[in-house]
Amino acid sequence: MTKIQTKGIYFNQTNCKRMIKAILFDLDNTLIDFLTFKKESAKAAAKAMIAKGLPATEIEAYGKIFSVYDEKGIEYQKTFGDVVRQYNLEVNQAERIQQAAIIAYLKKKFEILRPYPMVKLTLHELRERGLKLGIATDAPRNKAWQRLVLTGLDEEFNVVITKDDVQVQKPHPSMFILASEKLGIPPSEIMFVGDNPVRDIEGAKAVGMITCLARYGVWYEKECKADYEIERFDDLIDVVRKINSGGSEW
Repeated sequence: MTKIQTKGIYFNQTNCKRMIKAILFDLDNTLIDFLTFKKESAKAAAKAMIAKGLPATEIEAYGKIFSVYDEKGIEYQKTFGDVVRQYNLEVNQAERIQQAAIIAYLKKKFEILRPYPMVKLTLHELRERGLKLGIATDAPRNKAWQRLVLTGLDEEFNVVITKDDVQVQKPHPSMFILASEKLGIPPSEIMFVGDNPVRDIEGAKAVGMITCLARYGVWYEKECKADYEIERFDDLIDVVRKINSGGSEW
């Protein structure tokens, strides 16, 4: 499969020339800089733990936080309690340290969690072009909506599908199919934009969607079979223009 680059956008020569009527997005590391927020918030939590008496260094506490994430998932909600319990502290001291971590984490989260550059303006232009927009995310429903409200993106989408709606994660087809049904548009007329070559790109492609890899998100050293690849979010405007003009505007 030969990839061509133009205007900072990568596309495959084998792309199907299909019109798109909707775009589905992954949320974390596609619309919002989730990894940066997670790292910085975890650092703040580790620092707060040490300040309240956890017998460890900040680096050790930070490492233990991510060890829990690695074992139980990045969305696991009892991470700080699991870390504190490893030290067998007196119950009130342990609770004090845990709550300090939670407060520091949330404070940093509310401070730094933002959409990627040009996300809001690009979404607005896509809607102006008559496209329906949706989200299909592996985040729990409450966390997905919290992030959307916090970043001011909560009114931008026609549908929001989360892990709670289908009880499975991408690349399982259920999430993509449900989103298609809710949008009222067949998969062949939907483009999916995400940062993960397996969960997002292979999953969407398997149900017949056009695919676009967000290279600015978490980059995986893996061959990707996306139809398009973008280096900035607002590159989507050119991708949509290319697809819906049959390539004549490229």
